[in-house]
Amino acid sequence: MVKVLDVLILLLIGILIGFNIFFSYIVGPILFSNLGNKYAGEIMNLIFPYYFASGWIIGIVIYTLFALKSIKDKELIKKFKRFIIALGLIIILSMALHKTILPVAKQLNYQYYSLLKENENSKAEEVKEKFKKIHGISSSINLINLILEIYIFQHFLLKIRKEDN
Repeated sequence: MVKVLDVLILLLIGILIGFNIFFSYIVGPILFSNLGNKYAGEIMNLIFPYYFASGWIIGIVIYTLFALKSIKDKELIKKFKRFIIALGLIIILSMALHKTILPVAKQLNYQYYSLLKENENSKAEEVKEKFKKIHGISSSINLINLILEIYIFQHFLLKIRKEDN
């Protein structure tokens, strides 16, 4: 049973890493290089809520699987303290992206295109600058999540291999 939980945890972490790389570094750039900013942004606004939600939902599932694993061995929590902290950060940062940063970015994007329609270009440029800041914060958090995901994958893998020996 413990081996099944280990494989599931590694699989789910791998899925997190895959989603992050696929959506942030493949889908996003391809859409923006082949479509106009407005249409690519609309598509991203459809995809990214699910992507950001998947980060914290999968993180909670991993926590749950780890809790099941630790029922038999109470010392696991001490052994995997860094893993637990990093996973908690991933969950919190993913929730922040999903529930705070993404809605603000969507609102700024909507304001920007509304102002352009009304020919208020100077106000539109101010909103665009705010959007760029929010996008920069979002991209930074996303990169931090990727680093944490890779860290917890290797940390967990090395710890379970050490336990096997």
